[in-house]
Amino acid sequence: MDWENGSTKGYSSFPELAERISVYFRVSDSYIDQNGVPTFILTGEDYKISFKRLNRELEGQGLLPILRKEWGRVVLRVFSRPPIRRSSKKWLNLVLLAVTVATIFVAGYWNFISSPILKDILLKGENIYLQAASFAVCLFGIIGLHELGHMTACRAHGLDFSLPYFIPGPPPYGTFGAVVSLRSPPKNRDELFDTGFAGPISGFLATLAVTALSLKTGFLVSLEQAATWESKGLIQTARWPMYPLLFDVLLPMVRPIPEGYSLILTHIEFAAWVGALVTFLNILPIWQLDGGHISRAVLGVRGHRVASILGLLVLFVTGYWFFALFLVLWMFSSGRGLAGAEPLDDVSPLSNSRKALYILALVILVLCFVKLPIF
Repeated sequence: MDWENGSTKGYSSFPELAERISVYFRVSDSYIDQNGVPTFILTGEDYKISFKRLNRELEGQGLLPILRKEWGRVVLRVFSRPPIRRSSKKWLNLVLLAVTVATIFVAGYWNFISSPILKDILLKGENIYLQAASFAVCLFGIIGLHELGHMTACRAHGLDFSLPYFIPGPPPYGTFGAVVSLRSPPKNRDELFDTGFAGPISGFLATLAVTALSLKTGFLVSLEQAATWESKGLIQTARWPMYPLLFDVLLPMVRPIPEGYSLILTHIEFAAWVGALVTFLNILPIWQLDGGHISRAVLGVRGHRVASILGLLVLFVTGYWFFALFLVLWMFSSGRGLAGAEPLDDVSPLSNSRKALYILALVILVLCFVKLPIF
């Protein structure tokens, strides 16, 4: 784009663009840098609302504003807005959705017939396909609501996004989750936080519901009977950290256990367990995971890098080294290293309400933590 001799965009010249910028901000200096990028030095304190209004205007002209703080100065640069690449293969999303539902159902079937305590004792004579379907509904509900949370946040902020790509998997899980691709950058840290937080909080609430259901539908048996079954390898005691702390928190509220009894959970519990695992892994403050977006919005560039390294160490220490290695390879193959997603306006601070929600995100991380997968 030749700003010196006229623009191919909506503004005929650099002075005309500068005049429009001055409508929204106090400009102390303006120039075209050595790379031909219109650059403006701004003064003032509150940029958030004005930047969103400017972005709305420039978007219609095919331009992209980026606001940064450099050497104590607030710098606005204006670039050509890259075209949004929308996939025409929506059939792929539908195929992956159908296949994932099927693989989760197969996992539910496999889990049920592989559990003698359920198949031959507690739920003997029950329809196996209905039991598999109940597992599938619970687990897919958690995964689906997680992705719906992301899409709702993107839609609320006017961000362009893809349909979810569900990832089928083998038993006992049946899925590796799903991915929603953000095709336009968040305008500020508030939007970056929301797009990261909306998925885990939605999935967590669904996990809460499924966990409560698993506790409600469990079977109360005497301690003697439970000890006999455990000695035969039919059941195992659910203890943190092999099971999420969430179970222990909900148990006295949802299903208090009388003295002398033990609660035997069904396959619905495993759906809740997987939901907690997915939420835990996603909300870790690493790179471009959901938790990475959250920490980038709260902590900034340097804090996000430190949080990413700490998150990777947590994965290694707690036995998820395979996932940590996968993330490290993905990071460096992307060419971005530890850099996370960046908002267009990286100067305006995160709102206080979202800073408070960051504490909730950390609480969810602790409640959903499990040390190692169980098979």
